[in-house]
Amino acid sequence: MTHDFAIHLTGSAQKSRTFLLGNEAGFVLYLPVEENIRDRTLVPIKWFGASEFGRKYLEVSCFWVHLDGKDVRLDRADQTGFTQYLDRAERDFCSGTTSVRQSVMVPNGIRAFLMTLKADPEAGFGVEPEFDMRYYQAFNSDFSGYRAEVIEIDGRPVLSVCNRIKGPATVDFLEFHALIAAIDGVASVRMLPEAERLRAKTYLKDEDRRKLIMQSYALTHETAPDEAPIWDTYETQVYVPARIQTPGTATLAFAFGATMNDARQALDAVTKNPAALRKQKRDEVTSLLGRGALSTGVADIDTTYNQVLSRFDEALVARDITVHAGERDIQHFSAIFAGNKYFLDAWKRDENISLIALLLTNDYPTVAAILRETWQYQDQRTGRLPQIIRFGEPLVYYSSDGTLWALRRLWQYTRMTGDETILNEKYSMVEHFFAASLDFVKRGLLPSGGIIDKSYLWETWEDTPYTPRNGYPVEIELLWLTAVNDYEPIIRRHNPALADRLKQVHDEGMKSFNHFCLDGYLADSLSYDFKPRPILTPNGYIAFDVDFPLPDDLKRRMVTLARDQLAGRAGVNSLARRDWARELSPEFLKAQGSVVNGHLESVGLYNYHRGVEWLWLNQFMVEGELECGSPDTAYKLYLAGEVNSALHQLAVGGLSELYDVKGPLGADFQAWSMAGFVASLHAFSGASVDAIERRVRVRPDPPHSWPRYSCRRQVGQTRFDVVFQRDESGPQHLRVAPVDSVPDGYTLSVGARVPHEAKRVDIQVNGRPVDSQRRPACDPSVDEVWSDVPFTGEVTAVIDAHSS
Repeated sequence: MTHDFAIHLTGSAQKSRTFLLGNEAGFVLYLPVEENIRDRTLVPIKWFGASEFGRKYLEVSCFWVHLDGKDVRLDRADQTGFTQYLDRAERDFCSGTTSVRQSVMVPNGIRAFLMTLKADPEAGFGVEPEFDMRYYQAFNSDFSGYRAEVIEIDGRPVLSVCNRIKGPATVDFLEFHALIAAIDGVASVRMLPEAERLRAKTYLKDEDRRKLIMQSYALTHETAPDEAPIWDTYETQVYVPARIQTPGTATLAFAFGATMNDARQALDAVTKNPAALRKQKRDEVTSLLGRGALSTGVADIDTTYNQVLSRFDEALVARDITVHAGERDIQHFSAIFAGNKYFLDAWKRDENISLIALLLTNDYPTVAAILRETWQYQDQRTGRLPQIIRFGEPLVYYSSDGTLWALRRLWQYTRMTGDETILNEKYSMVEHFFAASLDFVKRGLLPSGGIIDKSYLWETWEDTPYTPRNGYPVEIELLWLTAVNDYEPIIRRHNPALADRLKQVHDEGMKSFNHFCLDGYLADSLSYDFKPRPILTPNGYIAFDVDFPLPDDLKRRMVTLARDQLAGRAGVNSLARRDWARELSPEFLKAQGSVVNGHLESVGLYNYHRGVEWLWLNQFMVEGELECGSPDTAYKLYLAGEVNSALHQLAVGGLSELYDVKGPLGADFQAWSMAGFVASLHAFSGASVDAIERRVRVRPDPPHSWPRYSCRRQVGQTRFDVVFQRDESGPQHLRVAPVDSVPDGYTLSVGARVPHEAKRVDIQVNGRPVDSQRRPACDPSVDEVWSDVPFTGEVTAVIDAHSS
C-alpha cells in the first residue's frame, strides 16, 4: 500500500520542491528534493535539516560516489528523479553509466533516520554530514562548543558529534548529541582538520525575502517585519567534522538526542533490526490509511489525501515524547505542532483547530492525550488556556480563541466517543472559564483585545498589530455562543446558578449578534460600542462549521459573495478583494507585482492577514457550499488548488500556511492547512456521529465528477464504512457497513439531496420501501429527504427522485 500513492518527480518538476519525514514523536527530517551545486549555497533557506521541538541538529549531508578512482559529488545536476512514498523518500542520480539511489526513512518513535546508498554497478560512497546544532529559532554566534570524535560501539566505528550552547529564555543551556554509523555494510570515518570544520553558509531565498520585505517599506509606509523569526539573517556557519566512507552499498544511521544517552539509545534502537523498523513503518502507514480511509475514485485526489494525511500524522503529530530543556524535562508530552520550519511548537489555537483531522480519521486515543495536555494550565483571571507551549518560554494567555477551540474539540470528542472521562477530569477548568468570562461579557458577547495586556489588542488568530480587531471579532462570538449553548446543559448538572446565567447570556448574545449581519455578509468584528466594522473576511464563515443559526438567505448570499471576493488559487483571501483599497496603501496596490490577476503579494506582517491566501480557511467555505451551494463548486474553488499545490508545488504531499502571487509561502507543511484539507474531503460524506445520543447521520453529496465516494468513520468503539455512488440514470446508492458490532439502541438517519422540482422521492432500505421526511434545503433548488432506521448492521439505501 505504501507504493499506491507515491508522488514521482523527474526533470524540472523537482525544482524548488521540499519533503518532510517524521517519527510520530516530534522529530522531523525536512530537506529539499534537489540540493544546489555550491556548498556555500547548498540549500536555499535556513530551516532545512533534522529537528525536533526546540532543537535543530543537522542541516544536510553531502555525498559522493567513487568512480574510476575519483570521488564524484552528486547534486541537482546529476539527479534524475525523486519519489515520495508514504513511508520514505528516494532520490535517483546518474553519473556516467552509474545509477545511484539514496533512500531516506525515519523510523517511528526513534530520534533517528536511515540513509541507504546503492549504486549500479556497485561503487563506494563518501558522506559529509553538516551539523547546525542550535536552538531552532536563533543562529549560533559561538561555535566553540562543538566537539567531534570517532568512538567504537559494538565493534563498529561511530562518528560522535556534540555541541553545548546558552539556552533561550528560561533554559540555562542546551546540549546536542549525534551518532552516525553504518548498520548495513561497512564504513570508515576520516576526521577533517580542525581548521576546515566550520563552513560558511548563505541562504539565497532568505536573502531575497529580506530584500523584498525591506523594499516594500517605501510602498506600505510601515517597517513591518516578516512573519518568520530571524527573517533578516541569512548567513551562518555549520560544522563539518568528518567524511564517512563506504566501499559499497551501505545504510547509515543518524541518531540524535539532547543527551549522549538519548543518542545512544536511538542508535541502539535502529541498529538492532533495521529491516523490522522498515516493516513497522510500512505496517503503521497501512494502519493509518485503514483507520482514516477515504476514496473518491480520482487518482490525484486520493493520492493527495493519503499523502497529506501521512505527512501530517507522522511529522506534525507528536505522541508521548520527552523534551529535555537544560536541567528540566517535560515528560509524556503530546501535541500537534503548528507546522515545520519555525512553527515546530504547540500553538494551542492551531493545535485544537487541527485536531479535527484526528477526530475524523478516528484516532481517538491521540485526541484524548492531546486534550489532556491542553487542559493543564489556566489563567485564573480570564479562565483562558495557554496560547502556546514553546521551548524555553513562559506560558502566556493572549489568545482569545484558543480556549474556545479547545472547548469545541472537547465537546466533539465527548459526543463522538461517548467517553466523558476527560470532560469530568477537566470539568472544574471548564466551569472556571465560563464563570471568569462572565466578568468580561457585554450584551452576551465575549470581548477580545487588551484583556491580558491593555496594549495587546490582537488576540485572535490574526495576531499582529496590523489586525487588532479589538472589540468583538465575529469568529470569537460564533465560538463563544456555540460553546455556551453546548456546555450549559453540562454545567447545569453541577452548578444550576451558573447555568442560569449562561442561558441568559446566550439569549442576550444571540440578539446582539444581529449587529454582525450586514448586506449579504457578516461583519468581521464589532467595536467596543457595538458598531460593525464593515469589511468582508472569511472569519464569519466559521458559522457553517459550528452550525450557527443564520437566516438561509444570508447564508446563500455569503456563499455567493465568497466565490467572487474570497476564493483564491489555493487558499482563501484573508480580506475580500473589494476591501484591499480600504486597508492597504495605494502605493503598494499600484506597484508592479503587488497585485497580479486579483492575487496579492505577501510582504510580511503588513498584509499577513490582509488579503494573502490562507489554506486553513478552505474547510469552512467547503461546508458553506455543501449547505447552500454546490459540491462541484466546493471542490473546484476550494480544493482543486490544494490538490495541485500538494502534487506540483513546493511541499511534496503537503500544504503550506499561505499562498500569494508567487505560490506557496510560510511553513511548507502547515498543520491546520493539512487538517483542513482532510476535514474538507470528509465533509462530502455528510456524516455526523453522537455516541451519547446513539445516533449516526449520513447524507453524502460529493461532486458529480467523482466516480464514487467512500470513507471510514467511528462512533464510540464502532467503526463503519460509508460508500456512495450515483447512477447516471439518477438513483443514489448508499451503503453504511459496520466493521465492528453496533451496540443496542443506535439509530441511523439516511439522507439525500434531491431536486426541489421532483414530484416523488422513493427510499428503499435493505430492499424495502421506508417512510421519509422531506424538507427544503438552504439552496432553494434542492430538498433534503431523511429516513430513520435501526442501526443494527449493514444498511443499504437507494434514493430515487422522480420528476413525474
